[in-house]
Amino acid sequence: MKRPFIAAIAAVLTQVSPSLADDGLYQDVADPNSSFVRVLAPGQTVASIDGESVRDISSGVSDYVNVMPGEIDVVLPSGTGVVEVSPSTYYTVLFTEDGQTEVITDDITNSPSKADISVYNLTDTAGVEVFVPQANAVALEGIEAMQGQSIAIKAPLTLDFELRAEGEVLATVSDVDLIRNAGVSIVLLQADDGYSAFATANSYLK
Repeated sequence: MKRPFIAAIAAVLTQVSPSLADDGLYQDVADPNSSFVRVLAPGQTVASIDGESVRDISSGVSDYVNVMPGEIDVVLPSGTGVVEVSPSTYYTVLFTEDGQTEVITDDITNSPSKADISVYNLTDTAGVEVFVPQANAVALEGIEAMQGQSIAIKAPLTLDFELRAEGEVLATVSDVDLIRNAGVSIVLLQADDGYSAFATANSYLK
């Protein structure tokens, strides 16, 4: 579905006058073989990634931490995970309520002309799709429970996103600013009273 969506977004871009800044949030990598690891654990406030303390976790999404390839520990009060890090790769470690972990490889392009969008399904609902009303197109589909997917699109742009399953809108995030050479993460959550979603800009530990 990515190709039709990208074509639809290209049409949207011709109709929108961008007003966003182009200064991205990516950090230069000191070593070309190094990678980035972060945690996604709503309700937590602190984590340790390869021995680096990450505090003030916004909405449960931590900063990316620059690490070297190899086996590293990711530690939260709710549990511990191990990540086998490959060179030049981005990872998000999802923590479940019972302390189990899922390691997601993020397809981050780090493009000077595009914005990266990563979507994570922290519910027990399978087959979630991401629909963009302005483009009348599906950006991502088939996101399984406790999994994630990424896509890069031309930026700058401001879009709304609907998280859907079997034709039903589960949650919506509106007015998401997409900036060149930067990224955002959209997280779908589930509680007793239904679904919710939020978007947050990707950030890096300095």
